[in-house]
Amino acid sequence: MGFQLVSSAKANGVIPVRKYRSEKTGLTVIVGEVEGPLVNGYFALATEAHDDDGLPHTLEHLIFLGSEKYPYKGILDLVANRCLASGTNAWTDTDHTCYTMTTAGSGGFLSLLPVYLDHILYPTLTDSGFITEVHHISEEGEDGGVVYCEMQGRENTGESRIHLEMLRAIYPNCGYSSETGGIMKNLRTSTDNEKVRAYHAGFYRPDNLHVIITGQIEPEDIFKALEPIEEKILAKGKLPPFTRPWQTPVDPVAESQTLKIVYPADEEDCGLVNVAWRGPKATTQYEELTACSVLLRYLSDTSVSPLQREFVEIEDPYASRVGYNIAENAESLLYISFENVLLGKIDAIHPKLQQVLGKIGTGEEKIDMKRMASVLERYILEALSNLESNPHDDVAFHVIGDVLYGEVEKDFDGRLNTNRCLQALKDKDEEFWRSLLNKYLVEPKSVVVQAVPSIEEQKRSAKEEQDRIEAQRTALGEEGLAQKGRELAEAMTKNEIPPPDEMLTSIPVPSTDGIKFHPVEIFKSSAGRSPAGLTLEKLPLYAEAYHLHTNFCYLMVTMNTEPVEPELRPYLLLLMELLTESPIRRDGELIPYEAVVAALESDTIETDARLGIETTSRFSLGPFGNTATLCMQVVRGKYEIGINWIAELLHKTEFTAERVKVCASKMVNDVAQAKREGNSIVRDLMKAMYYDKDSNVRVSSLLKQQKFLGELIKLLEGGAEGAEKVINRLNKVREIITRPENLGLHLAADWEEMAKLEVDLEGPWSKLVPSEGVPKKQLTVIPDWKLHTPGGNLANSTGVVVGLGSVESAFLYSSSKAITDFNDEDLAPLLLFLQYLTQLEGPLWRQIRGQGFSYGYNIVPRPNEGLLYFTLYRATNVVAAYKEAKSITEKQLQPNAEWDSTLLESARSSLIFEIIAREKSIGNVVVQSFLSSFKQVPAGYNQALVQRVGKVTEADLARVGAKYVKALFSSEARTAIVCHPDKAADIATAFGQLGHKLEVETSLESSILA
Repeated sequence: MGFQLVSSAKANGVIPVRKYRSEKTGLTVIVGEVEGPLVNGYFALATEAHDDDGLPHTLEHLIFLGSEKYPYKGILDLVANRCLASGTNAWTDTDHTCYTMTTAGSGGFLSLLPVYLDHILYPTLTDSGFITEVHHISEEGEDGGVVYCEMQGRENTGESRIHLEMLRAIYPNCGYSSETGGIMKNLRTSTDNEKVRAYHAGFYRPDNLHVIITGQIEPEDIFKALEPIEEKILAKGKLPPFTRPWQTPVDPVAESQTLKIVYPADEEDCGLVNVAWRGPKATTQYEELTACSVLLRYLSDTSVSPLQREFVEIEDPYASRVGYNIAENAESLLYISFENVLLGKIDAIHPKLQQVLGKIGTGEEKIDMKRMASVLERYILEALSNLESNPHDDVAFHVIGDVLYGEVEKDFDGRLNTNRCLQALKDKDEEFWRSLLNKYLVEPKSVVVQAVPSIEEQKRSAKEEQDRIEAQRTALGEEGLAQKGRELAEAMTKNEIPPPDEMLTSIPVPSTDGIKFHPVEIFKSSAGRSPAGLTLEKLPLYAEAYHLHTNFCYLMVTMNTEPVEPELRPYLLLLMELLTESPIRRDGELIPYEAVVAALESDTIETDARLGIETTSRFSLGPFGNTATLCMQVVRGKYEIGINWIAELLHKTEFTAERVKVCASKMVNDVAQAKREGNSIVRDLMKAMYYDKDSNVRVSSLLKQQKFLGELIKLLEGGAEGAEKVINRLNKVREIITRPENLGLHLAADWEEMAKLEVDLEGPWSKLVPSEGVPKKQLTVIPDWKLHTPGGNLANSTGVVVGLGSVESAFLYSSSKAITDFNDEDLAPLLLFLQYLTQLEGPLWRQIRGQGFSYGYNIVPRPNEGLLYFTLYRATNVVAAYKEAKSITEKQLQPNAEWDSTLLESARSSLIFEIIAREKSIGNVVVQSFLSSFKQVPAGYNQALVQRVGKVTEADLARVGAKYVKALFSSEARTAIVCHPDKAADIATAFGQLGHKLEVETSLESSILA
């Protein structure tokens, strides 16, 4: 009697997945054989709540505060760090809670597994833990707690308010409409530890726990590691019968309704609209739900889809984005969301949507079956690509769907093989898709929610919060406040009792020797070596090839933008947008942009043009921002088609006034939403302090682009002369960056398999260069730090505090000069010094997150920028969080500072994991290989860095601390803070007392960003 095999399947025919169940305890184990260096665990429980107390979420946080066998806060993360992991994590969804861990190799995973499950099934759930982690009142009368802090940063955003309002309306009287994260008012007044304990008893049982494991690990070893937990479960005795969550029938939507809500904001420009319907049952209609997903994608994906065509890709757009979402519930939710909707058009969205869908529903507008075939084919290829780029999550998420809504064992195989379902959908005719559209999006009742930004609401809610805190202080009085302070201090003291060293050291630190990396070989035309079937010297440009086990080809072209003149530089971001969204001149004929977009959708899995090497948000550049990148992913058989596309996109696109205006308007409309995101604003403020005013980083930033694009749209609207001027400039920029000496090729594939295709792998690339002259082959690498202004851009201060009405918590970036070379011998010791301070359950975690001062924090070096950053994310008390970080760091910088050997060992182990995790999947290995040229590091750099980290001594740590870290908290460091306007002046004063002269800005428009 032990674990019995219940089901087995192959995820989309590629990755074997097996499900086992314990006959003794009902515990379920699912193992997916994912290749690569990491082993991932996802421990999922179906959970259901019917109020806004946030019990699922508060319990998720409290699980990490100790267990029966390991009754110490933070021991789980300390053990994880020793096991070649970097702490643990979890998420709470409406219908389940999932706890995660990832280790390098299986040795550490097997050691950590029983410790983790003891926490999940048998947590301590102490009152002291509840006080610090969930909610408390400080002696100043302010509310705090990690959960409270997290929800404060989220609850009143437009996105959060519209989502909750939609759920309330579409799922009346049902658990799907509860705020499982917890509403702040409930966290203050209703949520308590007794409720949490009762909730745990109801749902956290072995027969509701699914242990999902992906990676290279033997099932027999897992069962052996689970033996002590199984014995403990049996010793606890029989549990009452369990009712699976989400079995109660869901009330139907009684009537269609349109709701309007407001959310706090600084500007009343653009709002949000969601339109929602009930979809098929996730339990019994999974195939139909998959078909709805395809249909919604057809309707809204890419600029040629019906909804983008009607709402976005027009001269006077209704919104900057149209997207769709599906919540896979017992009765699913389908919704279409419109972002950055101009307030004057907010009431027109739903009637227009009904008109567009209605036309397709009646057959007045035909469904383009050729495009539908492309949508399906791309969907299938993306599913296969996900098994390379994100295999652990991909397998786990499909399994979790089965855990929650699978009815019979064959559902397990069905959910892991959505491609079978997608293949079957290829045979469906237009009538099938039209009737599906009518059944779910035209005929049924709908819920429309409009969310409108409101300055009045910002003032009202700020005053209400101020009044509430004042009333709270008055009600408590001096003695009451002092008592609250004592309670918090006592709770902190109890929580911070450290685990005995022997409890930690009894868990061995595993060796890194057996870890299986994804193999990759890097070839460069400058080095004279080439992979099978491809001779790099024959290519007309500087080229690199990466050979690895992949079913796809990744074709990347880099363009050096350095020669672009300052007055043309602002056009770069728009140019990147236009490259894949414009008509093409082919054999004398102009192919309209709709046909280009549709064909790209059919021929490629992904096409992306951007500034910088890695993808970031629209107005923030990836590292090495002076390089523009065009990336394309295709199946092997479309290698030459991909090259033809790259040549056409770079050289044959024709910019028209109409398309330029549409793309520019889309980008301008995106500004409204980006302006409300505290974290990206604070990052941009920091960059504005360093970078040259004509650098890509500055000219592509939010406010600069808003102004530039606004003027450009006016030029286009002013007649033919203005339009010609704009188009000539775009063509000039394109001509400069596509000159052969500015281009580089970076090609990743399984070259041995490519050689077997017996096609010309070099010839097609000649289309990228003019036939006359011999191009100069070079890769120009300009690290970001070379684009800084000498001495910086601040005249009379060391930083800024900007008030932003859309944020309730604060965001901070501080920085100082540091390492500029990825090969610097000091990098490994610096990384370890910082890991020691920042690791989960390390010194900063305990004092900053443990006291509920900030939800997130980090200290990280960026050698490409030559900077060391300290950041705080969603801080409820930014001054206290900063003071703690400064005090802890400065203490560690003292000449006689002690290094706790157990903490240092776990820091070393968790850092090694983080370096290995850079190459966790094939997709990551492609990115790392591509980056290695720009970082100017040799092949095998990450593996060598792992070895270097292993050899760092305490003397090395002391040396790099004094050399680099000391400056980060000194008065010379630059600091940017974004917070609520009411708090800006007080924060600046407090930082002034710490030696930082910060200027207060009441709006972004008056800040350094403008």
